[in-house]
Amino acid sequence: MMRLSQSLAALLLPLALARCSGMLPPYETVPLAPTKPEQQAATAAGTPPTRIGVCYNALTTTAAQVRAAAAQSCGPGTVPLAVERDLSLMNCPLLQPARATFACMAKAP
Repeated sequence: MMRLSQSLAALLLPLALARCSGMLPPYETVPLAPTKPEQQAATAAGTPPTRIGVCYNALTTTAAQVRAAAAQSCGPGTVPLAVERDLSLMNCPLLQPARATFACMAKAP
C-alpha cells in the first residue's frame, strides 16, 4: 500500500509543479494535415499558406500565449489564423497534449 501511494505521488508531483509554475510553455510542432476543401481553396487562390502546429497544455496555457507562439513561428508580415485544434500524443507530449494548427496569412495592407 505504501508503494502505491509513493508511486502516485511521484506521478502527481510533476503535474502539480508544471501547472503551478508554468514550466511548460507552448512550442511549435508538426501541424495537422490540411483538409480537402482547404487544399482546393488554396489551389484556386495560388500558393497555400504555411501551416504550423503549437503544442500546449490547455490547463496552464492561455489562448494569447498559444497565439504568440504561433505568431513567432509564422514570422514577420504574417498573422496566425487558427484552423484546427486536436489532442495528439503522436506529436505532443503527455503534459502538453493539445495541438493548435494555424495558417500563416499575409497581413492586410
